[in-house]
Amino acid sequence: MGKSSSGIRRKSRAALSKRVREKGRLPLSRLLTKYEAGEKVVITIDPAVQKGMPHKRFQGQIANVVGQRGRAYVLEIPQRKTVKTIIATPEHIRKHAGG
Repeated sequence: MGKSSSGIRRKSRAALSKRVREKGRLPLSRLLTKYEAGEKVVITIDPAVQKGMPHKRFQGQIANVVGQRGRAYVLEIPQRKTVKTIIATPEHIRKHAGG
């Protein structure tokens, strides 16, 4: 048995896989949605797009939009004592339904 990989996407078979009906082209509305500073978003990683992908540990978490860097958005996730700053492209984020 060889040594297992320690890559960034290891142990992500379930978390970073799409259901059958979700496969295919990405809807344009997801790319064209604009987010304002202070808005809440949910990080939902799209495994079909590797560029601008946040780490898998942030999948499903709620973040605040702080600003923009080119096409990508700067997000902050409050954790117990610290605040994590993440840069993610719009393919990997969606508006939070709760406000």
